[in-house]
Amino acid sequence: MKKYLIFCVIAVFLLSTFPKYKLAAEDGLNEKEYLMAALWQQTSSEYRALCYQAFNVARDRIHMDIIKEWPKPRAVIIDLDETVIFNAKYNATGVIREQEYPKEFYEWIASGDATPIPGAVEFLEFIDEEGYTIFYVTNRRDECTDITLQQILDLELPQANREHLLMRGTDHTKQGRRDKVNEDYAVILYIGDNCVDFLGDYYSGSIEERKNLTDSVQAEWGRKFIILPNPMHGSWKKALYHGVVERLSGEESLKHKASLLEVIE
Repeated sequence: MKKYLIFCVIAVFLLSTFPKYKLAAEDGLNEKEYLMAALWQQTSSEYRALCYQAFNVARDRIHMDIIKEWPKPRAVIIDLDETVIFNAKYNATGVIREQEYPKEFYEWIASGDATPIPGAVEFLEFIDEEGYTIFYVTNRRDECTDITLQQILDLELPQANREHLLMRGTDHTKQGRRDKVNEDYAVILYIGDNCVDFLGDYYSGSIEERKNLTDSVQAEWGRKFIILPNPMHGSWKKALYHGVVERLSGEESLKHKASLLEVIE
């Protein structure tokens, strides 16, 4: 009993002083709430395992598809950032300091420092050998088409050319580009890290609307839709501010996000 009381006293002391140490540790960070997300993306074996798992499932689906017959050529539509291209260094830099977007992102693309997502290249080489057409559908702006093309060439991705690289243009939801591909191809798989990589209706939906949409296509996940983990950015962040008219400051934004959490009463 005595040892238990001593432990409780120590625990209460640590909890009471923790906020002070937390603020000191985070002092000077730009995006405090994304620190753990960046660490998880860069350091965890769980992140790598989920990437390998996604591409293993995708490969299994292709094996099942090969024996089928289709009236049109077969294709796979795949996103680039955080699906094929690992931008963890760029993402983490935004936690340490404020970045000038899109200037610094273009510089990052041109730097040649990006690496492939675990399992991505092997999967793309596999479907290329099996005769599938690959379309890289990205929401990168049109002005970075040349450096994006050079990047996927440097990463030695199969079918890396202008015909198979579909940039954003005015199609923010990606749905128009997907529909265009579907006119001439049987799209077997869609692969991405953001729900917008699968259905355009996700782009401007609220949190609940996005959840409901996800539930409505439950049968497609892991079958036609293969999704990779990305805790850093995506349309889910936009949904956090759905219906919020005023521009929120850093502290106000953090409080707003905290208010969306479901906690024990």
